[in-house]
Amino acid sequence: MIGLLAFVVALVALVHVRLNTLLTYFQQEEYDARRFLAAIPRVRLYDLRASGVIVLALVLGPLTGHWVVVQVLAALALGGIVWHESRYRWKKPLVLTERAARIRAGAAVLAVPGLLLTLLHPVWGLVLLHLLPVLLIAANAALKPFQERINRRFIASAKAKLARLDPVRIGITGSFGKTTVKHILAELLELSGPVFYSRGSINTELGLTRHIRQRLQPSHRYFVAEMGAYGIGSVRRLCGFVQPRFGIVTAVGAAHMERFGSVEAVAQAKSELVERVCAAGGLAVINAELLAHAPFAALKAAHPENVLSVGAGGDVAVSADLVASDWQVTLSGEGLDLSYALPLLGEHNILNSALAVVLAARIDPSVIERLPLVTRVVEQVPHRLQKREVPGQPLVLDDAFNSNEAGFANALRVLRQVADQRGGRAILVTPGIVELGLEHERVHARLGALAAETCDEIHAVNPGRIASFVQAAEAGGATVHGADTLGTARAALKGTAPEDVILYENDLPDILEERRLL
Repeated sequence: MIGLLAFVVALVALVHVRLNTLLTYFQQEEYDARRFLAAIPRVRLYDLRASGVIVLALVLGPLTGHWVVVQVLAALALGGIVWHESRYRWKKPLVLTERAARIRAGAAVLAVPGLLLTLLHPVWGLVLLHLLPVLLIAANAALKPFQERINRRFIASAKAKLARLDPVRIGITGSFGKTTVKHILAELLELSGPVFYSRGSINTELGLTRHIRQRLQPSHRYFVAEMGAYGIGSVRRLCGFVQPRFGIVTAVGAAHMERFGSVEAVAQAKSELVERVCAAGGLAVINAELLAHAPFAALKAAHPENVLSVGAGGDVAVSADLVASDWQVTLSGEGLDLSYALPLLGEHNILNSALAVVLAARIDPSVIERLPLVTRVVEQVPHRLQKREVPGQPLVLDDAFNSNEAGFANALRVLRQVADQRGGRAILVTPGIVELGLEHERVHARLGALAAETCDEIHAVNPGRIASFVQAAEAGGATVHGADTLGTARAALKGTAPEDVILYENDLPDILEERRLL
């Protein structure tokens, strides 16, 4: 009995740690049961080590006749697994929100019968370990009605606060560039009055709700909301929540194709912001390239005074209301004629800055007077082609939060340019891009070919996921090293020369990067 109790105690400890491990991955999949189940074989989230210990105990117990000794040894082995797993360091650790805590507690309650059955026979411990992912999903499903009531209450509270304080409301959407434009616009509008904007890449109704309830103050004159789209109607729902009078649409591209299926569907979803702003009699500033998509062209034709298009040179400039060009950005058209210096890296930031400048100038023309002074010190958005330099160490270009082909390509060109200026090597570390759907292989093949032209050394994280990238890079003559994780790639770069430049292009969460055995 002592041996069995020791075994069960060790199993309880393992269940506790394992629920935290699995819940971390479940949270990274946004509590989506289908995606979480698909991740289990892909990331190898099934148990082998503890299962091996239990199977070995079940075999050795009858063979030796010393069940107590075998069970105690098995308990010690399980304790070692618990210790090792509890020390695991996450790239994106579990955020123990109230919802996560409820799901974990619910799964723990559902695990109790399995633990009690283990007192009858250790084989039930084996069954329980493999059922833990299902218990998390079941707990989440059982709590869903309760969670939805809480969400509705929080959303109503945030909407009431927003209506009561009534700042000038601005929405920003697009396949990419949203966060960068949000930060630039916020810095510019600070010249006019205090600005509230969601931190990081928060762009959902619940994310905005939390920030509004916790951070929005009566002193805020402007409210800038980044708006993500997870399907047609997503932006429309966010517009119903925020009720923006002004808006910016940065781009339409292949990002998140797994959700939409086609670029046309992406364009339809992003145009919902322009539709809402036009209906409110406000102003939407859009990338002129979007006029090639029917929804934007129709809105521009129907509401010419409410939609301004901005182009960054090339053929698109012909149809643009305003044109931005060069690093000493010259912006002209529609009554604006101004220049400003741009300290940000990447050609894409010419257009990003222009979109923000045009809207800021339209909201408050007095901003224009101090614009040249402010744009010189606009800060690089964290993790978006951000320079990070330490004396005696290679220069790091941190583009960890980029997730689109255009930004990736621009970052590669910047990498080559900066490395040439420093007289060092251009080194790329990347796991590729996610959510490209059917475009996954083609996009990565194009990027691999470009990386071969611009990089001296490439470290592909989880190379099996981006096989077409690796093949295209190697076909172009590049030296490609594979790495299981970002940490492995970083370790391989120790001793890199100070004149070298390392570009970290995208950084995926554990659920997309790692292949581990529990």
